[in-house]
Amino acid sequence: MAEQASSSLAGKRVVITRAERQSAALAAALHEKGATTILLPLIQIFPPQDFSSFDAALLDLGNFDWLILTSQNAVAAVVDRLAALGIGERGQLKSAKIAAVGKITSEAAIHEGLAVAYTGKGGTAADLVRELANEFRGKRVFLPRSDRSAAALVNQLRALDAQVTEAVAYHTRNLDSVSQSTRQAIADGDAILFFSPSAVHAFHTLLKSGVLSSLRGDVAIGAIGPVTQSALFEAGMRCDFQALQPSVNEIVAALATHFEAKKVSSISGAISQ
Repeated sequence: MAEQASSSLAGKRVVITRAERQSAALAAALHEKGATTILLPLIQIFPPQDFSSFDAALLDLGNFDWLILTSQNAVAAVVDRLAALGIGERGQLKSAKIAAVGKITSEAAIHEGLAVAYTGKGGTAADLVRELANEFRGKRVFLPRSDRSAAALVNQLRALDAQVTEAVAYHTRNLDSVSQSTRQAIADGDAILFFSPSAVHAFHTLLKSGVLSSLRGDVAIGAIGPVTQSALFEAGMRCDFQALQPSVNEIVAALATHFEAKKVSSISGAISQ
């Protein structure tokens, strides 16, 4: 309780723009600091209509050198489908090393019992491939992905002569409606956190269509990393802070630092008057 009272996040209302399944750890960390969370799942996740390519690769995982997990959604899709296929104890994964893009994806995979061999330091899939270029060169790589194009990543891997097998593991759909209560909660929020360019684009679309009201000028806008930050700028939005590393602890720390700086500035302004 003492930590909550002294935290710059105490009493703050924070909008998290990702699915509930992905938000549990972040929401818990914010609640520990005394903040209230509002979930706004801008990107909705659905299973693919056809599992054949995805299933074939999962059943053949023992013959791959690397499995690349680019997001928490990819982790969930792999784990759920392994269970559906009856592949016990993740046995088929023993011969395939797992590379995860960023700490959040890595933590999600480890939480599901997957052994992560490498966690990307740069926070993007392109960074991961550059970091492991020598490991991927000429190797068999499986890339489960969303239905949205991953052509640039596949081309980057193939430039290393990697034998890439890609399969649609999940479909994504933008949120197109928001309840009045959620709309009001967002309007009353103190901060909004973005975790992907797709979420930024979806939010901007809701603003333009009038489904959501424009954000107040004093709302803090944060990004999980530089790619998401760039998407905010491209959409004509602000980005007040970004996480130093793509992890729950870092985004919470960045948010707390932002509000602490505002508090200090407010106190300094009052004293100077």
